[in-house]
Amino acid sequence: MPSPLKIQHLRQFLLAAEHGSFRLAAAGTHRSQAAVSAAMQDLEQQLGAPLFEAGKRAQLTPLGQAVAPLFRELLSTHDRVLDAARQLGMGNKGPVSLAVMPSLADEWLPRLLERYARKHPDIRIRAVDESSQDVHRLVLNGEVQVGVAGQVPRTAEVAFTPVARDAFGLVCRKSHPLARRRGPVPWAALELERMIGNATFDTLKNHQLGSAIEDPAIVVSNRASLLASVVSGLGVTVLPVLARPATATGLVFVPLAEPMVERIVGVLTRKEETLLPSVAAMHTLALQSLAQFTRRKGAILV
Repeated sequence: MPSPLKIQHLRQFLLAAEHGSFRLAAAGTHRSQAAVSAAMQDLEQQLGAPLFEAGKRAQLTPLGQAVAPLFRELLSTHDRVLDAARQLGMGNKGPVSLAVMPSLADEWLPRLLERYARKHPDIRIRAVDESSQDVHRLVLNGEVQVGVAGQVPRTAEVAFTPVARDAFGLVCRKSHPLARRRGPVPWAALELERMIGNATFDTLKNHQLGSAIEDPAIVVSNRASLLASVVSGLGVTVLPVLARPATATGLVFVPLAEPMVERIVGVLTRKEETLLPSVAAMHTLALQSLAQFTRRKGAILV
């Protein structure tokens, strides 16, 4: 099997051919002129014929002229592939996919994506919002690389890094009677309310909190439409602390207790699987950003 061509030799050959000088080829590759002469002799031995006319100043033979475009093409391909590999290694290139539970999709996720895209403008990002169970499934199956969700029964193949301890509260208009109560409201108080269900209710149904949670009058999956329905007086709803609406919406968030229901929210990846640098950067930023968001919303850091 013939020995492989050395990239450095090809660079020196093309520089010598372009400038007609071994001295300039040596300067352009930070080698001595003697080293370049030896490299050209080695290259000629590999090809089996001279590349430069004997006794003339770096003048190409017909073979040298014929192989020059081939070497130029090979060198261009090498440099392009090497640059692409380095960009992947530095985290400047590479696909990133993540799945986020719906309660974080409207407010937290856009901020995360904006921060990440500002630092990594050339990365292609795919983000979806799914239930916590589906986020775990997507991470487990390798369909997304990073997940943000509530903790579900642990899977040996999925690593879960807890970030927030999230409780729940009633979301209603400021004029609602429950909005004027001091302290938390018991879950039993919801039995007399017209409830508007959302994706959060799938988690709550496991806690035996009454028919208002088990069978809400209306179900609205989109958060913007959900809050608009509450604002219009169509009913009230329940959301976690991390999804509590801003005061500018005109809505009130009233903590719910008796019993105290909480969930642990964290970031997921596949266990024992090294992340692409671009994905590792997203994973790190998701942890940092979620912790900051947790503090701002008034949830508890784990």
